[in-house]
This record gives sequence, structure tokens and C-alpha cells, in this order.
Amino acid sequence: MRNIFAPLLIASAVFAGPRIEIKDPWVRLVPPVSTMSAAYMEIVNSGDQSDKLVGVETDISKKAEIHTTLMENGTAKMRHVKEIEIPAGGSVKLRPGGYHIMLIDLKDPLKESQKVTIKLKFLKSGEVKVEAPVKSPY
Repeated sequence: MRNIFAPLLIASAVFAGPRIEIKDPWVRLVPPVSTMSAAYMEIVNSGDQSDKLVGVETDISKKAEIHTTLMENGTAKMRHVKEIEIPAGGSVKLRPGGYHIMLIDLKDPLKESQKVTIKLKFLKSGEVKVEAPVKSPY
């Protein structure tokens, strides 16, 4: 007997997993003498499995890292983190005062409205390229 549900099972298996989308990316405009900046965005996972942001890369700085901001004894401190979990059906906002991408040793001064390419590396979804404009936070 033929299984009439087989095409449905195959179709649902094709779409299983995380589905990553990046919303509202931007890079903080800093004074020309500054050697560091940060990138922010919302990472949305509309899939049915969680994923993890495990790395970042960009051509505008010598190094890029995933960071978080913590309060210790009334002082805000940044800490490098190895990964950020992006829950299935959820999202994580990278924002000032929270998770962010630290751009270390900028190669050239940033200019307002400049477009910065950032490669986000996910454990399951692989590499996702993002074009983020440089903007003043004020």
C-alpha cells in the first residue's frame, strides 16, 4: 500500500532546523582616533531548532569578538563570550549595554553611513553575511 503522507514527511524534513534572519544591523560611529567600535543587530530564528552564534569576522578591524556587558560592583565591564544561543522561534538583540560584536583595532576611521560587511558564523546555519551601516548612537 502506498503511503500518501510520504511527500509531506519529506517536505517537513527539508525545512527542519534553524532559520536565521538579521534585523536592524548597525555599527557605532566612534571618533576618528578610536581603535574600537561595536556592531549591534537582532538575530531572529524562525526555525524549529536553536542555533548558536559562534564567531564573527570583518575586514574593517584586525579582530572581531562576541562580547557581553556585565555589571560588577556598580561598574559596567565587557567580557568576551564564546557563543550566543539563538532559541528556536525566538530572537536575541545585540545592543548597547548587552551582547554586541566588538570590533578591535580598526584599520581605518569609520565614516557615517559607511557600509560594513560582517560575517556571522553559526554552529548549524553556517556563515551569514550582514551589511551594517555606521551610525551615531545619538
